[in-house]
Amino acid sequence: MKKFITKARNTILSLQFFADPTHTLYANSVIENKMTDLVNTKLEAKSLMTIDYSLTEVAGMKKTINKYTYSGGVEKLAAGAKNTDAQLGKVVYVGTDYTVSRYQQTFKYLDEDVMKDPYFLDVATTGASTLMANQVKTEYFAELAKITNATTWPKASAFKYDDIVDALAVIDQEVEEGMFVIMNNTQRKEIRKDADFKAAKQGEILYTGQFGTIAGIPVLFSKLVPADTVYITSKDAVKFFVKKDASIEQARDVEAKKNTVVYARYGVIALVDETKSIKMTKATA
Repeated sequence: MKKFITKARNTILSLQFFADPTHTLYANSVIENKMTDLVNTKLEAKSLMTIDYSLTEVAGMKKTINKYTYSGGVEKLAAGAKNTDAQLGKVVYVGTDYTVSRYQQTFKYLDEDVMKDPYFLDVATTGASTLMANQVKTEYFAELAKITNATTWPKASAFKYDDIVDALAVIDQEVEEGMFVIMNNTQRKEIRKDADFKAAKQGEILYTGQFGTIAGIPVLFSKLVPADTVYITSKDAVKFFVKKDASIEQARDVEAKKNTVVYARYGVIALVDETKSIKMTKATA
């Protein structure tokens, strides 16, 4: 028993030596985690478009989107008669090629970085994934900008409730389910002041960022919408063709204690259907 106590005392003394502050590698400090906001818009773009995994099932890095128009007529014919050429069905299409891209975000860190600050790795991984999400959102709004169906509101007027109602009439859909409106902060301010909007039913939150409805259509806003521009669209308008889901890989230099993290995804975002979409802009004159 005596030998055991002596041995324990020597062990404690040894530990005390290594716990000596003069031997501490890093000074103790209280660290508060404050990350700069990297989000370019709070709107979750993936919920506003269709995700398509068809590219994962086939070889190739290109997606061709064909937009079709069918025309023709129906004739009431006598027995044995043929359709006239003017009434024959015709298919016309315009094809657009989209090439799959690799989107990648990489960051490096040393073991010592994490030893100094336990939040370091969390902030790095959050930052990388946020920037990747920003890229998806930016591409989504770039595709909305390609909508060719368009209308304007008067230059001297603020954007108002009636402008959306008129645009919905141009789209002329019997069923408007799944459609939504997206505008920027300027038009959000203008529409909030509109008496018809204030009198309409508001507050039914269907998407992040929604602040009301107009004629039963959810209204959202984003800083990524250009000035004096409003979109009416649907989830079917834009597709995110995924070739390979986002993945994270890490490499490590064990001698230098250096780590490399690579976050990548393969895919393409494309405007595929304008049937339920229209772009509204302020008239220039």
